Amino acid sequence: MSQEQERPSLLEEKITQSYMQNEGIENEQLEITARLNKIPGLEGLLPSRRYGQKWIDCKFGISAQSVIERNDAPLASYLGLSTGHWRRIEEAETARQETIKRMQEKTEELQYQNQQKAIQRQKNILWNQTHNVGQKRFVG
Repeated sequence: MSQEQERPSLLEEKITQSYMQNEGIENEQLEITARLNKIPGLEGLLPSRRYGQKWIDCKFGISAQSVIERNDAPLASYLGLSTGHWRRIEEAETARQETIKRMQEKTEELQYQNQQKAIQRQKNILWNQTHNVGQKRFVG
């Protein structure tokens, strides 16, 4: 046999390389599919994907985008679906919770101060009573 018959043609090499590349892409996309399938509420919202097609090249509906971003922000970012919407909501909720906490702490502090003032008033009243201060005396 000659060397030309043993060596694959350039076309055969290109075909094999293309196949291997598609297989690599498909394996990665199947991993993404598995991750997507773990997201609750996403079933039925995913676009169809052809063999070898990347999820990033698929057209996601607004509902699917929102569900993915809300439940798996890193995946949404990887797929180019991040809008920052859920992050802004989370930041606003965190700020709201911090404000509530500060208000509760301030309320507790004011309640403590009021209790201390009430105790001091009671002590003053008792002291005044035991020392007959401020009581009217009848001279009779």
